[in-house]
Amino acid sequence: MLRIRSPWPAVTALVAGELQALSIADPWTGQAHGWLQVLSLALLVAVLRHAPRTDSRRHDAWRGFGLGWLFALAWLAGTFWWLFVSMHTYGGLDPVLAALAVFALAGLLGLYYAMAGAVFCVFASAAASRRRPVAAALLFAALWTLAELLRGRWFTGFPWGAGGYAHVEGAFASFAPLVGVYGIGFL
Repeated sequence: MLRIRSPWPAVTALVAGELQALSIADPWTGQAHGWLQVLSLALLVAVLRHAPRTDSRRHDAWRGFGLGWLFALAWLAGTFWWLFVSMHTYGGLDPVLAALAVFALAGLLGLYYAMAGAVFCVFASAAASRRRPVAAALLFAALWTLAELLRGRWFTGFPWGAGGYAHVEGAFASFAPLVGVYGIGFL
């Protein structure tokens, strides 16, 4: 049985996910904040790399799966909040059911990022990533981009809130015509 030793990795993943949602469009000004998106992913990578490890790759995979899923759940639910308004206010759906539907969609789409977290934890062990941080960063970027592409194309085709949208202004904006939103997410 897998036991959680500390709640802090999970809490950090949830907070980082909410920061990711805020980075796309904060509720106060509606502006995107690319630096906040980078910070949110840095927090996720830190929690994936530094959460307590076990001697079992299977347990590391489950830990990465859970942390990646929590991050994505908070991020996607915070990004898809408008679906609640659409379903409840305009569609007449009970508010509890509308909220559950938003969380169900976020949870389902979060499985792509959970898989990315699992693979990252298995293949980027703490020792290897400390010796080769560039390789670990490239591995994470590749897995994250793959999850973004799968979410945007497979099953739902629902790319709303991709991380690259946080960079409509700022340092990465000039790359948009060259690599698109997914390429910016990789960068």
